[in-house]
Amino acid sequence: MTDDRTPLLSSSPEEEHQRIQSYTETTTNEIENGHDPTIQKTIVEEQKSTLWRSIKSKAYLRSIIMLVVFFAIFTTLEIALLKLNLPSVGPEDEDALKFPKNLKELRRLNEILSKYIDNHFINVYITYFATYVYLQSFSVPGSMWLSILGGALFNFWLTLFTVSICSAIGSTVAYLISASLGSVAVVHLIGDRIAKWNEQLVNHKQHMLNYMIVLRIAPLPPNWTINLGAPHLKVPIGAFFWGTFIGVAPPSFIHVQAGAALDRLSSSDELQLVTPTNVACLVAVGIVALIPVFVRRYYKL
Repeated sequence: MTDDRTPLLSSSPEEEHQRIQSYTETTTNEIENGHDPTIQKTIVEEQKSTLWRSIKSKAYLRSIIMLVVFFAIFTTLEIALLKLNLPSVGPEDEDALKFPKNLKELRRLNEILSKYIDNHFINVYITYFATYVYLQSFSVPGSMWLSILGGALFNFWLTLFTVSICSAIGSTVAYLISASLGSVAVVHLIGDRIAKWNEQLVNHKQHMLNYMIVLRIAPLPPNWTINLGAPHLKVPIGAFFWGTFIGVAPPSFIHVQAGAALDRLSSSDELQLVTPTNVACLVAVGIVALIPVFVRRYYKL
């Protein structure tokens, strides 16, 4: 009795090999010609992703170059101001005309400028003002020492106002630089942090002024982080400026007060900036700044 059933593989191995090869070539042609929509979509997405990474890389590099050029220009202007606007000093004192980094350098600079301030007050004050704005604009370390120096050179209340307004102006310059020239670089460097902070601030936009005051009083986060991140967190520039102006006043009060007592300190004495009284005062001011936030939350204003 014969078996009439058709076998599963009725062709020879050679025929099967030809059939598989033919199918493979057909599929490859369809992919190359874009006939397979799934694979075509994947290819297009990969091409877009590669192009976007290339654009971002070029924009990031361009942003960094512009920031470096901008910083170099203003640094050159600052050096020129120090050289041309300050009164001439003797060769033995020229090396002391620099940003103080410690108490010893601060004392030396104060001794030199104190000799000239009576006859060259405007020159010294303009240089002090512009230098403070420069340090704040580019987050260059040294603002604390400059605040102390101001307390030693000028009237206490004039110095406190000057430090506050210079901090507000310089920080606002940094804000504008971050929002324009440095936007791509900032997002590239701290984009993840900004995204998290934005989520946390969604329901607190009306309290930005209060939060800015507290952030300026607190030692953390660093001021440069606040300056760079604020425009990307949609902090209004008005709240940013006045929050900085008010917020830096309490810690600056301590620094300026220390500067006013600088001449009375002996060479072996040290500045006592972090004391229980000073810390308690700063905490109290921070709590007062947050009272409006608590009131609005409680009464749902």
